[in-house]
Amino acid sequence: MRPRMFNRRLVCSTHAIVARRFGSRHVATGKLTLTLPTKASKQAVVDELKRHRLNVPGGPIDISNENSGHEVAFFASPGFATWLEDETFMSSILETLSGESSDQRTDSCGDINVLSAVADGLTPKRLFGEPQTGLSILYGTNPILPDLWNDKQFGSNFNQDRGSSVSFISRPLPGNTRPLETTLPLANTIFQNGRRSTLFASKWQRKSSRSMTLTTIREKISQTIHPPIDRVDHTYPLLPLLPLTPPRKIVAGLGNIVRQVEINGSPTPASKELESLIPKVFDIRSKQDKSYMPRPIGVWCWVIPPNVVEEQSLFDLKVFQAESTQSEAQLSVDAMTTFSKLISSKCRLHKILSGGGGWGLKQGLLSLDPETNYSSSDQDDVEMFIKAFQERDSPNSTEGLVTPGSYLMFCIEPHWTEKEARSSQPLTPITGLGVAPNNDEDVNLASPSDKIEVIDDHFGVVSKSGLSLKCTDEYGLGSTGSYDTPRPLFTTKVDLPQALLLL
Repeated sequence: MRPRMFNRRLVCSTHAIVARRFGSRHVATGKLTLTLPTKASKQAVVDELKRHRLNVPGGPIDISNENSGHEVAFFASPGFATWLEDETFMSSILETLSGESSDQRTDSCGDINVLSAVADGLTPKRLFGEPQTGLSILYGTNPILPDLWNDKQFGSNFNQDRGSSVSFISRPLPGNTRPLETTLPLANTIFQNGRRSTLFASKWQRKSSRSMTLTTIREKISQTIHPPIDRVDHTYPLLPLLPLTPPRKIVAGLGNIVRQVEINGSPTPASKELESLIPKVFDIRSKQDKSYMPRPIGVWCWVIPPNVVEEQSLFDLKVFQAESTQSEAQLSVDAMTTFSKLISSKCRLHKILSGGGGWGLKQGLLSLDPETNYSSSDQDDVEMFIKAFQERDSPNSTEGLVTPGSYLMFCIEPHWTEKEARSSQPLTPITGLGVAPNNDEDVNLASPSDKIEVIDDHFGVVSKSGLSLKCTDEYGLGSTGSYDTPRPLFTTKVDLPQALLLL
């Protein structure tokens, strides 16, 4: 059965050059992605980009004294990490992006500030597809990269205990009014260039008709990015989750441990229902898809305040049934709109780390991932858990990790057949951030054989470590509603493979 795809508005086409305003400043921005085979040569990439720019002109970076403060955010998948430090290659790419400018006929000069980063891959071309390999670029004028040269954000990437990250500021989530800050941890590049992660700022200059020259370079540990704001009102989350159960009230739990939930009016060990459902999932998948290979299933749960259960009619949401005629793909797509609203309603998504078995008081315990936002070190994890534990007795039922009286809704990754994946919604061109599978092995990145493809008006990168979402008042992006009745602030981590945020 071919699944009915969600509203096209979620993945609508955007425009090559869009205008946005921060305060009173008018800012023109552009974006570009190159999907590359793993054995692509640097010269072939430069030549292909030049040919493309001649045939399909984009918005050049006008480097002149009158237009200073031009910026480029340059992301690569791990296989191309070393390219970011090749001055000849970077100079050629920047020249191609800047095009012919007026300063080539004068002695004037202009600077380009560049942020270079390595992510775990590029966003897939289709929903539920594999991450791509290559380069993805944002370019335009300040403030794409605010405070790029802030001394507090500089630091060595060779520190083995601390990875670098970038944070994207975008429109509010549906149902919210505050801008969204999404933190994306960068890739581990130890085996590519010896760095725990790769993030650095550089300054490039061109005088007259000479090529770009690198003048300054410094390593960074973090950076905020204001990507182009497309002609949409909100940031849309696409969360591919298969609902396994209706909401279950938490009867007993502490910290990040759930001991009992209520099923049909009776207290029940938290893991008991999952222990009976998961084997059925394996059986159904094997019967419906002969190519299915059983593998460990990731299980997540929503932690939901009681009022939200009623507001969103969550007991009416269709869940997995062994006898259902709907495929897992269809059920997960149908639930996407509801799940996007849960995030805006201060619900949190937690991966279940362990559970089941035991006896006595330990029978059927479930351990939830305590991390709700991005932390750059193990010490941050400890401090965050202590804070959550201290909030366990808060009178506000939405605080703390596990609070009796709140609800859990259990979900798993849906299984899509190869045919369903091929017929799923295209994801280009967009501006998007995604989650790649986090296996012990390297991410299975899809390579477009020997073809170099240039995708205009597209930017997208993924992280194996997930995305950390935070509703914030810190940035004046404007909103789609009044701040007179603001929704509550929230933080949650989304580490569900193939999840995507459309900015």
